[in-house]
Amino acid sequence: MKRIAFCFLILLSGLTSYSQVKSIMLDNKDQITQDSTLAATYAVFGKLTGDSLYTFKKFDWDGILLASGTFRDDSLKVPQGKFTYYSWITPDNNTVNYTYDIKGKERFVSLTGSFKDGQLHGRWISFYPDGIMKQVITYYKGISHGAFQFFDTRGKLQVSGLYISGQKHGVWIVDGGKQENIYDHDKLISTLRGKKLRDKQAQSKIVN
Repeated sequence: MKRIAFCFLILLSGLTSYSQVKSIMLDNKDQITQDSTLAATYAVFGKLTGDSLYTFKKFDWDGILLASGTFRDDSLKVPQGKFTYYSWITPDNNTVNYTYDIKGKERFVSLTGSFKDGQLHGRWISFYPDGIMKQVITYYKGISHGAFQFFDTRGKLQVSGLYISGQKHGVWIVDGGKQENIYDHDKLISTLRGKKLRDKQAQSKIVN
C-alpha cells in the first residue's frame, strides 16, 4: 500500500493545474471500488479550470499508463471524446520477432476511438504491437454503422464491408479479395469465388 500511496502522490503533483483532482481504485470490470482487495487498477482524473470534461488516466499498480480519455461526469459513467488504450507486447501477440519488445518498446497503443454522449462513435481502430493497423470499425450511437476493415499482420486488407445499424449490408470482400459476399441486412444473398469472381472483376474493369 505504500507503493500505491507513493504513486498517487507523484501523479497528483503533476496535476496541479487542475481545479479538481481525484484518485480512485477500479476492479477488474473497471468499476469504482472502495475495497482495496478487489482493486485491479487505479485512476486519476481531474478537470482543468474552465474545462467541461474530466481528463482520465488509468494505471496499473506499477504506475504504467493503461488508458486515457475524458468523461462528462465525476462518477465516470459518461465517456466523451477520444480514448486511447495500451497493451503489453507478449509472445502471444507479437508475430514480428517473438520477444517482449518491438523497436525497444514493451508496450503499444492497442486501440483508439471516441465516445459521444457515452456511446461508441466514429472510427475505432485497433493495432498490432508493431503499429500496423489491425481493424477499423465505424460506430454510430454505440452500434456498428459504416465501413469495416480487417488487415493481416503484414497490413494487407483481408475483409472489408459495410454495416448498417449493426447488420452486414451490401458487398463484403473476404479472404483477402478471393471471395465476395453480398448481404441484405445480415442475410447472405450470394457468394462468389474463383473464376466467377474473376470474371465479374474483369467485367467491372471493362465497364469502368
